[in-house]
Amino acid sequence: MTDLKQSYDTWHAHRATAELLGEDILRPWHQTVSRRLPDLNGKRVLEIGCGRGDFAIFLARNFPFAKITAIDFSDSAIRIAQERAAAAGVQVDFLVGDAENLRLPENTFDWVISCECMEHVPHPPKMATEICRVLKAGGRFILTTENYFNGMLLSWLVAWWRKSSYDSGSGPQPHENFFLYWRVRGFLERGGLKVEHMESNHFQWLLLPRVAPHRLCTEDFSSPGWKRLFRPFGRHFTFEGRKV
Repeated sequence: MTDLKQSYDTWHAHRATAELLGEDILRPWHQTVSRRLPDLNGKRVLEIGCGRGDFAIFLARNFPFAKITAIDFSDSAIRIAQERAAAAGVQVDFLVGDAENLRLPENTFDWVISCECMEHVPHPPKMATEICRVLKAGGRFILTTENYFNGMLLSWLVAWWRKSSYDSGSGPQPHENFFLYWRVRGFLERGGLKVEHMESNHFQWLLLPRVAPHRLCTEDFSSPGWKRLFRPFGRHFTFEGRKV
């Protein structure tokens, strides 16, 4: 586990440098989550897998009377997050923590948010159980993660054939799970959570040599009917619901 932490410290330091060079910080899945959230003012909110803190800072800016706690496995990520929050002039309680073993009291939070984290933890069912444990009775969650029931499956097959690390687009991460959306839903429901809404975006139809992936991709559908029809094939899946 120590080796994994050190690997993530290095990865986050590298990604922070890339962001300084002009990469977008808030991703499409953040936009989906922000659109689904109600007014969080007066609520206790936990973000699991906050990375370098940018979405937690976004939440603190938009909901200044919410009590926001944000955790990440990486010491480097939390240090960067704390520096960014101080520069932004917002208050977020950033903590180093393990998504599979949250050192937080049970029945504490009104909302738990996690964006693109579960695919990087060694034991996803433990993370689902922890989300349920720290939520208050009736508390709500929203979680996004990868789904490879689409053209990205080809990347996994190539990585497996070459015996190389899978690269989801921002460089190989220290740990990556192969996820299909129904498997993630199973983790959540067996962990004590009720999934009430699912949606997806970034429909990667195919990957071809020497063809930029975005040329064979539909980012989203404006029609609700088309969006629901093609939902199983979206790369980024959003799950929303509550503690049972």
